[in-house]
Amino acid sequence: MIIIGVLLAVLASAIGTTSKQLIAASAHYQTPWMLLLGISMNILLGPLVDTSAYAFAPQVIVAPFACLDIIFNAITAPYTLWWQQERLTRAHIYGTALVTVGAVFTSVFSQADNVIYNVYELEAQLFFRPTSLVYFAVELCAIFFLNTALRKKWLTETFRGIALGAVAGTLLGNVFLVKGLIGIIQTTSTTGNYEAWLRPTPYLLAACAAGCATVGNSFMMKGLGEYKGVFMVTIFEGAHISAACLSGCIVMEEMAGAPWWRYVMYWSGVVLILCGLMLINQKSADSKIEGKLDKAQSIQSVATSRCECGSESLHAFV
Repeated sequence: MIIIGVLLAVLASAIGTTSKQLIAASAHYQTPWMLLLGISMNILLGPLVDTSAYAFAPQVIVAPFACLDIIFNAITAPYTLWWQQERLTRAHIYGTALVTVGAVFTSVFSQADNVIYNVYELEAQLFFRPTSLVYFAVELCAIFFLNTALRKKWLTETFRGIALGAVAGTLLGNVFLVKGLIGIIQTTSTTGNYEAWLRPTPYLLAACAAGCATVGNSFMMKGLGEYKGVFMVTIFEGAHISAACLSGCIVMEEMAGAPWWRYVMYWSGVVLILCGLMLINQKSADSKIEGKLDKAQSIQSVATSRCECGSESLHAFV
């Protein structure tokens, strides 16, 4: 079952890459059907496959594979989007190698079973434990501080972009909300007992997931309007993976009972993924959008950012 979840996560990344490149190609070739197909894949098909992956595998295994979207795009864009004059450099190759090794490490050393929790277990054993409450408090304080720093303009231009991407990635990295909701749905379908839906927990999970998606997407859209897509998406994915892996370990306890050396190897894999993403996006000094885009580029940028946000929103809501 875990292998199925991993394959679904890889497929979701491939669908995401294809959909975004179709949107980009539609602006170049002026073909509406490409735009419609890309939007449909990004908003409907991709999130459906991605969400299904969490039904088969723990989030500590599935979450790191979110980086594959960037890798697939870095490898294929120079050929599929040739008119954008992208180049596959050594940094892309080395970064891809680091991400690949890191993803393998997180899969091999996670030692996590895909445990399905019912509503009572979610309430008593996971979400309201002291460690989970501390995690929630630390995350909220960090988001509040970064949001205040952004509004008060305490940050430099580069750190402002990092803050926008970090807040968006952290909020959308709370995949334990989706994981918990999927567990309740699976338990209901297996047992035929609908008692869980008489409690507020499923609706709170859905509301919080939708709220995190909405607020996170607003930060992401703001960042995409001020900074280049590669810079913002890389920061976003790094924060997204980190938050998802942390919450999987702390809130969902998916690695509870694992020996210390597995923790070390697992988080070494996560660090390798983050290093690979940073290597791919090493030109952070060229992150700020200068001047105005032409009409075609503006349409493409807005369409792509909206599709990305719609994809994350549907994923969190489902």
